[in-house]
Amino acid sequence: MRAVPSLTVGDDPRERGRLHGARFADDIASNLETYLRRFEASGLDRDTAFLEGNRWYASIRRQNEDYAEEMRGIAEGSRHGEPAIAVLNARYELAFTLFGQDAARNEALRKELLTVGPDGCTTFGLLPEATADGHTWLGQNWDWLAGVHDRNLVLRVRRRNGPSFVCFTEAGIVGGKMGVNEEGIGLVENGLASSNDGVNPYEKPFHVRCREVLDAGRFDNALRPVVDTRRTCSANFVIGHADGEIIDIETSPNHLTYLHPEDGIVTHSNHFAGTGHGESQMEKIAPNTLYRASRIRRLLRGTKGGITFDDMRRVTQDHFGHPNAICRHADETQPEAKRTMTTGAVLIDLNARVMHVANGPPCTYPYVPFTIDGEE
Repeated sequence: MRAVPSLTVGDDPRERGRLHGARFADDIASNLETYLRRFEASGLDRDTAFLEGNRWYASIRRQNEDYAEEMRGIAEGSRHGEPAIAVLNARYELAFTLFGQDAARNEALRKELLTVGPDGCTTFGLLPEATADGHTWLGQNWDWLAGVHDRNLVLRVRRRNGPSFVCFTEAGIVGGKMGVNEEGIGLVENGLASSNDGVNPYEKPFHVRCREVLDAGRFDNALRPVVDTRRTCSANFVIGHADGEIIDIETSPNHLTYLHPEDGIVTHSNHFAGTGHGESQMEKIAPNTLYRASRIRRLLRGTKGGITFDDMRRVTQDHFGHPNAICRHADETQPEAKRTMTTGAVLIDLNARVMHVANGPPCTYPYVPFTIDGEE
């Protein structure tokens, strides 16, 4: 059992990518193989996946040049082609871009594709009035393909031309999926799926939006990457600020819902709480989403006094509904390529600018603190 590895990089996006690619080349190769096998299990062959990678690379370059340069650096450092790295960075959207219209007409195919696309997760946000230390906290159990477990990293970006930040990402993905920046802006997120997914092909990918949230120096600008443009696929973003503000934004291709904390707590899993998004899909194949968000809210509310770090850690270890629990474990009855688990978990103190990371199910893996200015 090892703690998640970390990498510290600087201002230049191409050099950031080269360092990432060279250090984690083996993990990148493993992640790429995991996704290609998973796509093949749903009928998407490798050649087609790489063709789509080319299209997504061009789309990302049009929308965020720095992100594309960092991808290019990862490709150079890992000695994988740019299409392969783009497959990883657009893996959230990839299946829906290819099959969106067919999936809308074919229930069996739609169910199959949903298991390829969005991440599962249980997230929460806590305002100062709910916490023992008076800080603003975000938390997430990231449930995803078991094959990417232990193929992730903590990335520190220290720079002069924008806020420095610390984030958790998959090897080969530029990064920012979960994290906090020096301005006290933090992010966790959930996968969602709507019957409308795929209607806007090649819009800004989910992972690019995550990075842009952490690039922001002000809270309003952290919201812009989520709300400004149409989306290819649905997702949920929980964005917080150390000064005591959290907003949960449910997104589908052409619609947004805003959720605010109640009694200082907001929680989310993998189905829509709001309306207007088309038909919510994830609960059809993963009905455990229907109890995870409400359960973690109830567990957090049930603590005595203000919520402590130990309270947060305890609720992220909850096994009700095992193996499909808040703390998820691989279901051995599923084909290996489709098995999911809690591949990582974070508890983020926005005031202290500290991200605590468990490198797997938090019932087994300890939370290790990572700071923006920490050393290797």
